[in-house]
Amino acid sequence: MREQWHQLRQSWRRGLTSPGLLRGWGLLILEFSGLRLLATRPGWSVALVLVLGATLVTSAGQLTQLALTLANVPVSDRRASYRLVVQHWFTWCGVLIAVAILTVPWGLWGLGSRFLVRLPVPASWVNFVGLNRRPVLMVAAVVYFVIAGVVLLRGPHYFRRLTPQLTHPGSIGQMVTGLLLGGGLTLLWLAVSELLVGVNVWAGHALQFGRGVLAGASLWLILMGFTLVAILTVITTIWSWTGQQRQRSSYYHRPLWRLVAVAGIIGVAVVGQTMTQTPRFTTTTLISHRGVDHHQAVQNSVTALRLIHRQQPTYVEMDLHETKDHQWVVLHDENLEVLAQKRVTPHQLTLRQLQGLTLREDGHRAKLAGWPAYLRTAERLRQRLLVEIKTTPQDSRGMTRRFAQQYGARLARDQSAVHSLDYRVVRQLRIAAPQLRVGYITPFNWVAPNVVPADFYSFQRISMSQQFLAAAHRTGAPAYVWTPDSQAAMTRTWALGADGQITNELTRLRAVTHQDPAANWWAVIQNFILSYI
Repeated sequence: MREQWHQLRQSWRRGLTSPGLLRGWGLLILEFSGLRLLATRPGWSVALVLVLGATLVTSAGQLTQLALTLANVPVSDRRASYRLVVQHWFTWCGVLIAVAILTVPWGLWGLGSRFLVRLPVPASWVNFVGLNRRPVLMVAAVVYFVIAGVVLLRGPHYFRRLTPQLTHPGSIGQMVTGLLLGGGLTLLWLAVSELLVGVNVWAGHALQFGRGVLAGASLWLILMGFTLVAILTVITTIWSWTGQQRQRSSYYHRPLWRLVAVAGIIGVAVVGQTMTQTPRFTTTTLISHRGVDHHQAVQNSVTALRLIHRQQPTYVEMDLHETKDHQWVVLHDENLEVLAQKRVTPHQLTLRQLQGLTLREDGHRAKLAGWPAYLRTAERLRQRLLVEIKTTPQDSRGMTRRFAQQYGARLARDQSAVHSLDYRVVRQLRIAAPQLRVGYITPFNWVAPNVVPADFYSFQRISMSQQFLAAAHRTGAPAYVWTPDSQAAMTRTWALGADGQITNELTRLRAVTHQDPAANWWAVIQNFILSYI
């Protein structure tokens, strides 16, 4: 074990400081940073495409040279291997695309959301994925693990085709060991980064001056640490693919300070862009999710509406399902088993029958609310609503059109709005009730917002990023985020510049948005870390 650790350190040293590799790492750092900076602009540009192509070419050459170096292939034999790279460019593209796919769920080195927000996908596809997200996610997970398995099993084979001098490719056990070491390095980086977040949390409360400087220094250290860990992880992986061969103890190398200088200067530019991007800590629209605040009443009930109105939220967000008699009932889940202990759905009962059911939640009781009564109460209170229209395969034909005819003008007069997970509803309402504000709810964020035009967007929080917010703003649409409930999640969302937050903890959100923004640089740092993982 001690000998293996020694050889791993030797491979790190050779992989970092061999002359050609040192230049290659510097060039890759420049190209990846260039992609990050260029991707802050909307759409595709010639410069972005050129830098992306250059990055792929540099990556192919760097991986080849790294494999040859760690496999102790003589320099005189390498020209033939480089010719093989050109000959097998299709294989290289496949390897690099597979690696990119595998790293997208983990941030793609900070570029994931920057490229996903440029993904041109037909609105019908987006809607299909949104309405069938569970089976789609299961299929995506299977595809992901198949690709990961192919890379794991066939990775050494691909390298052997591209560099035939490799006579002893790594075994599965060696490859797994390399991946575990890379994961350990990433966890170490994450732990140190979170420690820096903690330091900035303390500084936000304890210091009055220098908090921005401390945040900038923390961002720079985090970026430098990530760059080092990423390079070491690549070296470790390739070393395992080449069979973890014993490294020569003596070789010509160049000082590492050159790479550090290049990375440091580029890091300053990235940090500067991160700290100056806008909007940040803007005025936040306060939206009560399902009309509750910290379990004070049964969700979506008239009682909850009356109680939450006292706190004057901008909107009360609530949910509608169609009933058996083509009316609407205020309910989130399709099945009433949890709230009413009855295994029935709204489509199996009439509105009158549903209004007779008693709901129980968090020690509270309330009657299931019909939409007409709920709307009358909201209008009496002059409380604006954010209505979510739920859809199911059992919905009646023309449901959306009937809703628009009956309530479109009325909701618009009340300055209320409607949103839905079903883009068919969004599209039909915008045509049938053009005076009504209609938004689209994203179950997860993976495409450009402009492919599903809406008056506003309700973005899912976990996959939220500043790029999706900026893309929505470029279409002139506000961007709300659902559902941050913890103080940390609310502050991070506030730091991203969301126009509003849909939350179950309205009192907590109000307190968060009354904080001093200068005391919350830690949230900017946390968002920066999350963009890489």
